[in-house]
Amino acid sequence: MAMLPSKLLFFFGPVFIHLLVLTRAQTNLLQHFCIENHGNFSANSDYKSNLDRLISSFSSNRKNDYGFYTGSFGKNIDKAYAISLCRGDKKPETCRSCIKNSSQVLSQLCSNQKEAYIWYDDCMLRYANHTIFNSMEFGPYFWMYNLVNVTDEIEFNEVLNALLGRLINFAALGDSRRKFAAGNATAEKSQQTMYALVQCTPDLTRQQCSDCLNQAIKLIPTCCSKRQGGRVVSPSCHFRYEKDPFYDLARLRHSHPRQQNQHFHTNIVRKIAKTQPYIVRTAVANALLVLLWSLQHV
Repeated sequence: MAMLPSKLLFFFGPVFIHLLVLTRAQTNLLQHFCIENHGNFSANSDYKSNLDRLISSFSSNRKNDYGFYTGSFGKNIDKAYAISLCRGDKKPETCRSCIKNSSQVLSQLCSNQKEAYIWYDDCMLRYANHTIFNSMEFGPYFWMYNLVNVTDEIEFNEVLNALLGRLINFAALGDSRRKFAAGNATAEKSQQTMYALVQCTPDLTRQQCSDCLNQAIKLIPTCCSKRQGGRVVSPSCHFRYEKDPFYDLARLRHSHPRQQNQHFHTNIVRKIAKTQPYIVRTAVANALLVLLWSLQHV
């Protein structure tokens, strides 16, 4: 068996280690976008310094227990703006950890773009060199779907649409700290229970939140037709539905007493992810999944 020269091994060693570290951090990464046409920055620029200081203030803020962060830092062309939102059923410590991890990974994936987005299951982070507050933005967006089909599509869609409609109305009524709702509904004929959650960034108005989520669910026939689970994710809102529970009942009851009249259940998202394969409809995400699979099977 031929051996690689020692110099070549030395050259690849640090690269491979860095790749493994980055891949572990990306294990639960859903998607990211680097916006190429909104400007670039250098590693030692004032914009980079302002951005790092701003995002660091999010993950270190222990007074925030509702998981929504906005802010800006700097002046003129070097001013950075950022938003981070954690899923409504996540604990504050989980939220802060996700934001910190997101900022580290995004700084490597989008190393010099002034505008970028990243989504994990627990949180999202976006930043830009222009104001991004109090406006509904649906793009860039992506979707994911479960590979398993439903048995009765007509009944499933009727129950799902009714459930999502109810949750959207509830979430849109939220305040400036949280616009989130989760619940379930059971089909009468099949007795199949489905679970869903919806969420908007709380800086949106009631109408903006409703418009964003309704725009998202209109994509169900395109992205997730006949599927037992799916999600559509955008900068300002997202929804997800499954045939199995995936949100934290205990956390919801503690943080959202108004939702106790709904039928909640609990499970672990990671367990569902192992048993329900997903397809992400973007070439970049597919490449990341292939890379992760390859590293896990070396």
